[in-house]
Amino acid sequence: MGNDGGSIPRRIELVKEKQKQVKINPDLERIAAWFYCALSKQPLQTPIVSCGLGKLYNQDAIIEYLLDKNAYGDGDKICSHISSPKDTVKLTLTPNPSFDESKSIKDSTTMGHLDKEIKSRFICPISMKEMNGKHRFVYLDTCGCVFAEQSLKEVKSKECISCGKPFEPENMIVINPNKEELDNMKIVMKEKKAKAKAEKKAKKAAKQNGGEVIEKEKKRKRDSPPQSNLVTPPAKKSNISSSAAAAVMGKVAQELAEKEKGKEMSKAVKSIYAKKEVKGNYLTMGTFNRYAS
Repeated sequence: MGNDGGSIPRRIELVKEKQKQVKINPDLERIAAWFYCALSKQPLQTPIVSCGLGKLYNQDAIIEYLLDKNAYGDGDKICSHISSPKDTVKLTLTPNPSFDESKSIKDSTTMGHLDKEIKSRFICPISMKEMNGKHRFVYLDTCGCVFAEQSLKEVKSKECISCGKPFEPENMIVINPNKEELDNMKIVMKEKKAKAKAEKKAKKAAKQNGGEVIEKEKKRKRDSPPQSNLVTPPAKKSNISSSAAAAVMGKVAQELAEKEKGKEMSKAVKSIYAKKEVKGNYLTMGTFNRYAS
């Protein structure tokens, strides 16, 4: 009721006070980012992937999300920028030799155990620092290898120390960045996607143009007659070559006629001295000459 003399209103009912912001324990926030999947909220288990914003996911959770966007209630808020497995990179992590598999992360993150140090599953292969959120870590989107940021900067190499693949400074992606870095990474990620889309479109156009050129060439070959059916016209003989050939042939014919004439004359001469047969008296020319003398 109120204001009827039967009750006295309290200050809290008359004055609306600004609600106090709930402060999240930084240790709990750090553990959630470095030890749990950002999508499924389950402990990170290999294979582990990361996106262009440096968040850590279980690969199985990402696949489930891509198959069914409603598989996780807040999936659109967390990873709406992931539309295919190509938007993530599979991380190559170095196991921590001092990690005890028998100890559960859930047991270590209860309120009574926050003061205890939680062992990470992974370490930096250069500095051996644990990947627990107390040190800045990066991964290379060219190969997926993970290092402590400071260690990678000190090495000063353009090739990955673990696998040897080349990389540039822009290929270094900060894992679980702060808010300012996250805003910049969103801009860079959009630019990379736009560039990749433009390159893909250009390649597709070039492929189509190349296919059209090949198709036109094939059509031209089909329409043109085969080479075997083409009749080549006889070559025209020049007047100079024909007259020279006629002169040579005339000379050769004259020489052959002279040779034949000489053969006939020799036969006539030989017939004078040849032996002759006389019917009745078989006398030779030599015997007749002897008698005549």
